[in-house]
Amino acid sequence: MSTLEKTISMLNDLPEKQIEIVYSYVAFLKTQSEKEKSTKSVDDILDSLVGIIPDQGKTLEEYKEENMQM
Repeated sequence: MSTLEKTISMLNDLPEKQIEIVYSYVAFLKTQSEKEKSTKSVDDILDSLVGIIPDQGKTLEEYKEENMQM
């Protein structure tokens, strides 16, 4: 018997309110799984940002100092 079949068998014995709780949890897990599939890696995000900020030839420290003064 598969895990799904065992789970369905157990669900048949639960009251409707508890089945709704189980359903909500499974729906949450599905949503999380879909988010993980669509989540970009940090490298992908950084690659998409390249070119957005013009290169002004400043060092990282110079940019930090400039932002701190604002």
